Amino acid sequence: MRNIHTKILSVLFSILLFGSLISCEGPGSDNSAAALLGLDIPASATKSQFLNRYADLAFESYTQAELDASTLAAAVTTFDSNTNPSASDLTNLRNLWVKARASYLVTEAFRFSQGPIDTDTVLDCEPTGSVSQPHDCEGLLNAWPLDEDAVDSYINDGGNSVTSFASIYGEIGDTNLGGEPEPQEDKIVLTGYHPIEYLLWGKDTSSTGAGNRAASDFADATTDGARRRHYLKTITDRLVVHLGLIKDQWDPANTGNYRETFLDSANVNISVGNIFQGLGSFMAGEWGGERLTGVIGETQEEEHSCFSDTTKADFYYDAQGVLNIWTGNYTIQKGVNISTGPGLSNILSFRQQGAIQSEIESSRNIFCINLSDTESEDPNFRTSCPSGSLTHRFDQAISSADSQHGILVNVQRLIGSTLNRDFVAAAAAIGFSVVPE
Repeated sequence: MRNIHTKILSVLFSILLFGSLISCEGPGSDNSAAALLGLDIPASATKSQFLNRYADLAFESYTQAELDASTLAAAVTTFDSNTNPSASDLTNLRNLWVKARASYLVTEAFRFSQGPIDTDTVLDCEPTGSVSQPHDCEGLLNAWPLDEDAVDSYINDGGNSVTSFASIYGEIGDTNLGGEPEPQEDKIVLTGYHPIEYLLWGKDTSSTGAGNRAASDFADATTDGARRRHYLKTITDRLVVHLGLIKDQWDPANTGNYRETFLDSANVNISVGNIFQGLGSFMAGEWGGERLTGVIGETQEEEHSCFSDTTKADFYYDAQGVLNIWTGNYTIQKGVNISTGPGLSNILSFRQQGAIQSEIESSRNIFCINLSDTESEDPNFRTSCPSGSLTHRFDQAISSADSQHGILVNVQRLIGSTLNRDFVAAAAAIGFSVVPE
């Protein structure tokens, strides 16, 4: 009889212990204990609680992106005032761009969700520009691909005179600036991260490194050198303005902004549905779609951040941004949660989540940021990489002749097929339809 009591107590203790572990970890973290027991865990947050966290996460993410862009812009202002900047001056700007780029990439998961980043009816990023129709912010911040000859043509056309943003804005899409045999309007991109990247690095025709623009290209004594500095300053300053406009739409201290509509109790299901739809579109169409077209085309021109050779960071931080919304944690440097709260996973039961979190983490961890010549200032720079991760330069690995090409093929399948399939199923489990665009 005494042995039976002991056995019963032991079983009860084990159940309580497992329950304690599961309770502490919660949905969206390591649920291995629950998986072993075949348990389901109910949703741990309401839709309204998640939406409030999403809005806070958006505000925090764009605040950091604006801050890092402001740091870059301040350095560019100093650079612009120097009639003969040095190589170390240029390297400093490149390092600051890498850091600013990382914090912006984390925000990309907010795209396609009917929010202020890419819905011009929510936010017109240039309401006083010379182009009459509204212009969404994403196109001004991050349009790609880029016909870099258009940037050169704009600078060359003005000599060493001071330029203005209105002048630059008015020339966006002007195919007369293009340098390709058949210029395309959507490639005449003159503002945002990629034109800044091109100005800092120049064209990348190397198989062993990034673009290698000389600092002397910015010197007064060089043809168009002053104009190149002024142009760089003008579009970097405007980058900060555009990020600030988006941040303001999520600012809890503001009234009448998008955040109020987003959190309105009458719009709860609309807002959650838009988030599911946006993330699904981002996974299938951008992060696991267009960004990886180079795997098929196998040319350097199809590399996303082709001038700086930092394309692996594009994929890493896109994954981190999706993970942030899924878990509710705000993270840039791996393993360091800056803030926490209920994520999208918390409005799903454990069984409804499938393997989504591990699939996002695998999609992130496959990219090792390890190029000391361009990425050493990246928050996740590593001098050694885990086995199985992509260590080669992206612009080389996209070639089927490269020994790591298969890693990219597999990650394309993981993001564009497996993860997207599981994400659509998770949305359907709680009544939301996702049709990736």
